[in-house]
Amino acid sequence: MDTPNMLMDLRTVEQLAAEGRYPNLIAYVEGRQSLVEALEGSPTLALLYGTAHARLGRLAEGDRWVALALQRARERGDRAIEVRALNARGAIALEGGRLDEAAEHFRRALAGASDQGDHATMGRCANNLGIIASVRGDHAGAVGSYTMAQAAFSRAGYRRGIVDTHHNLAIAYREQGQLERALAEAEHAVEVSHEVGDPGLAAQSLAGRAEIRASMGDAAMARREAEAALAAHRETGDVVGESEDLRVLAAARAADGETDEPVRLLREVIERAKAHSRPLLAATAERDLARVLELAGKREEALQSAAVARDEFAELGALGERQKIEQWMAGWGAR
Repeated sequence: MDTPNMLMDLRTVEQLAAEGRYPNLIAYVEGRQSLVEALEGSPTLALLYGTAHARLGRLAEGDRWVALALQRARERGDRAIEVRALNARGAIALEGGRLDEAAEHFRRALAGASDQGDHATMGRCANNLGIIASVRGDHAGAVGSYTMAQAAFSRAGYRRGIVDTHHNLAIAYREQGQLERALAEAEHAVEVSHEVGDPGLAAQSLAGRAEIRASMGDAAMARREAEAALAAHRETGDVVGESEDLRVLAAARAADGETDEPVRLLREVIERAKAHSRPLLAATAERDLARVLELAGKREEALQSAAVARDEFAELGALGERQKIEQWMAGWGAR
């Protein structure tokens, strides 16, 4: 990767990754024989290429290239790429529902990034550890990790990361029932995402705000924002973001008193999540489906979906979600 043309190509790939244009990144690499030939030997290129595949729902392919990037970085003594690859492998493990493995990768990457003074990677690792804490029901720990991540991203001047932490803080506060505080964080995420100019990131933030609005009973606005996020993710080819938007759209329509269409949407999300090997999304959609079926008066079906979600969350180690579902099911039994 030492010729001028190759270096220019690599900078283009890095720019596409920074802008979240993952389909374009893959097409750019695969459209240039020189880059295809360089993939096996370049840890940076393999990392970017693998991360793009993972972000588009192809976890196994993504992990293959990120693992190769990690191996090549270690062979070359490239500690900076090694810690980035560790974080990327953790993110893939997290999406695949392997929380313990993901946490171990993140902790090792965080230590390495701290040694390197790599504040952007420190922020990514702390942010991801916050997601794991949230999934496990430790919302206070999640807020602490997100706050740490935000400070690291600010020091690095990494505004995409700042958007992510505002978005994740909004989720943590929403899960604790602090909806006004959640909405404020979501507003920050949307605002900064527009300043960054990344349509996919803006769509993620918009969907997050839509879900909070649905929880607050503002069904009409929630639906408009979820539909806008869905359109943006479809435009960018982000099938993972699209699936999450469909789940939020189902919540918005359920908040408006609908049941049939939310049930259909959530069943579609579950199918998509399983096809993309995303068990956490599948469990979350199954949980949401139980709630909608309850609203529709379909008690037995609701309990069946709740049981599936409970077991899936338990298998993932998402103890907080499992306990909430068990309490919900116990409440049904008392009626």
